[in-house]
Amino acid sequence: MSKVISLGQMLVDLTMRIDRVPEPGGDAFADEAVARVGSSFNILHAVRQMGVSAAHGGIIGTGPWATQIREALATDGIEHIGLTDFSRDSGICMAMTDARAERTFVTVRGAETQGDEHCFDAIAPEGSDIVHINGYTFAHPTARGLLAFLERCQSHDFTTVFDPSSVTAGAEDRLLSAIIAHHPIWSCNYEEALALARRLGIAGAMLDDTGNTCAALSTAVEAPVILRAGSSGAWLCEKPGRSAELIASHHVHAVDTNGAGDCHVGVMSAELIRGASLHDAVRMANIAAAISVTRRGPATCPSRGELAALVPEFQ
Repeated sequence: MSKVISLGQMLVDLTMRIDRVPEPGGDAFADEAVARVGSSFNILHAVRQMGVSAAHGGIIGTGPWATQIREALATDGIEHIGLTDFSRDSGICMAMTDARAERTFVTVRGAETQGDEHCFDAIAPEGSDIVHINGYTFAHPTARGLLAFLERCQSHDFTTVFDPSSVTAGAEDRLLSAIIAHHPIWSCNYEEALALARRLGIAGAMLDDTGNTCAALSTAVEAPVILRAGSSGAWLCEKPGRSAELIASHHVHAVDTNGAGDCHVGVMSAELIRGASLHDAVRMANIAAAISVTRRGPATCPSRGELAALVPEFQ
């Protein structure tokens, strides 16, 4: 069966709710702290919620955090096809959500970041698979393995979905050039898109609104671009040189935006596996992400049954 394979990092989120992030030297109080597996797990969890097979190709360590990751994968039926690091544990991320539902992160790097140039050698996607790549990989030694994978798979039949994150705009030239040459579907938020546009030399006049930014970025990277726009939905430019279209979302009251972007990427990828057009896949992802922000926690993607109740044609 076709599947979504993630090469991103998987670690444990230590989530807590606070009124506001304290100033340096200040204090904040939280009623509870909950440890849940996050990062790429959020994406693959969303894929499984859509009834599509999923596999994790990243590195998992050895220790209590890694054990929690493996248990979460087993619960969701996600296969681990990547390496095991027997010398260190997987990482953790402290995720603080304030009263405005905004997030602040502090990450402790673990085994998932310490791969070498061979760490993805065993990953061999089928032509009908989708491979998810996260830009955070560019910030770690594991980037060597990702670069080798991109060069090995420069000519490929499978579809790649790339979430550039906040660090891709500052990546080394060879890494940025390699991902552009790979021609993935790009999925990013507005701040990430602006940073990428500036890095790629896109003129300021072309960035006067969100739709223009999406279209200009698509032309620059010569690939489809999805620009996630929160409660407004998402802009989609399917082909370089075309205008971008705003695909609307459902308006909801957000209580926790942690993991919403991951939910969007996972659902969109799963719907592509199921044969949906990119437009319809983004529409479905918009609805799923809207529902997810009404729930607390990083992996809150609704089931496909819940989405079908809202949008009957997706049954």
